[in-house]
Amino acid sequence: MLRAWPRIDDDCDRALLIVLTVIAFLLFPLPVPLTALLSPHRETLESALSLASVEPTPLRPLSIDTWSTAWAWMVVAGGMLVFWIARARLTHGGLRRTARMIAGLGLAVSLLGIMQAATAGRYVYWRFAAEFQGANPFGPFFNRNHFATWIIMALPLCLGYMAARTTGRTVEQPDHVAMRTRVAQAIDPRTAWLMTAAIIMLVALLLSLSRSGMLALGVSGALTMLLSGRALGKQQRRGLLITAGIIALVGLAWADIPALRGRIAGTATGLADRFTIWHDTMPIVRDFWLTGTGPGTYQETMFVYQRADRTVFFNQAHNHYLQVAAEGGLLLIAAVSFALVTLIRVGRDRIAHDTSGMVWIRIGAACGLFAVALQSVWETGLVMPANAALAGVLAAIVVHRKHEKA
Repeated sequence: MLRAWPRIDDDCDRALLIVLTVIAFLLFPLPVPLTALLSPHRETLESALSLASVEPTPLRPLSIDTWSTAWAWMVVAGGMLVFWIARARLTHGGLRRTARMIAGLGLAVSLLGIMQAATAGRYVYWRFAAEFQGANPFGPFFNRNHFATWIIMALPLCLGYMAARTTGRTVEQPDHVAMRTRVAQAIDPRTAWLMTAAIIMLVALLLSLSRSGMLALGVSGALTMLLSGRALGKQQRRGLLITAGIIALVGLAWADIPALRGRIAGTATGLADRFTIWHDTMPIVRDFWLTGTGPGTYQETMFVYQRADRTVFFNQAHNHYLQVAAEGGLLLIAAVSFALVTLIRVGRDRIAHDTSGMVWIRIGAACGLFAVALQSVWETGLVMPANAALAGVLAAIVVHRKHEKA
């Protein structure tokens, strides 16, 4: 129905459309003198990448690879389209149903990942081999860190829905009421399966051995509890902490502790590798500081700019913010920063004015988005369409406006 679509005059819409416009501008053919003025090193890079001589043309885009940038535009546009559709639907209801669907999908994907990790090695769906000898595949993702990106968004949303259900039904009771009675009143069958889904997702995250995912989720969850704890009563706060503790303990009981210990011990080596990648990325940022090389072109650009040992090829910057700077320059940095600030401002306003119990679903979605923002310092998980789509749904949950009946 037409009334379900949001109006384009919303602040969030303007900010997101600016991002799409900037990426499209990098695809648009411009006169060669203007391209040379805006991106002086483009022709040199294109010549270094081409085995044959570059044919002179009167028009040339700022992106060095239009197909890669077009794909990046489609991924970004797809995530935004999911955001707009989800926001429109949530305006007229369905928030709890959406949270249940994501929790159920998270449970299924996590079970798949656990079974696949135990039997398939480096194969996805027991059939498709990983193309690059990098991080091990996990679940439907060829990179375990990209799987972690999806889980650290879905898991806080599941916990937020649990909090909405338990805090909505729980009332402050006298101290003499037995703990067993309180637990029985707080946990019904739906809450029990949500807790099961949360445990399985946490187990899958731990078994994936994604350090960035585990750290980002832990920091984001701790900050969320700290900032939102004042909205809870004493018993409610205690109940949520006990629930979170049970989920964490059960998850750790099923985790591969020796493997986790080994991954944590290798953090210094991993950080040194990241510094090497970031060091080789900085010349791209300096040479293409205004317009970048084009979204989606980092891997191609590294054929020329990588100076480290080439037995390992850098196909991502392992820092999403740095990769945006290299691929989009100041233009894309400004557009993305404006969009993020706008979403944060609108989301904070929606959470502050939501007095219903469902505000905890908004808080859970915000916690997941913040976890991804933290993980993006170490990884680039949002380049995956599935992760971009889920981020769009979570953003819609945070900023949607509840329908007011006339």
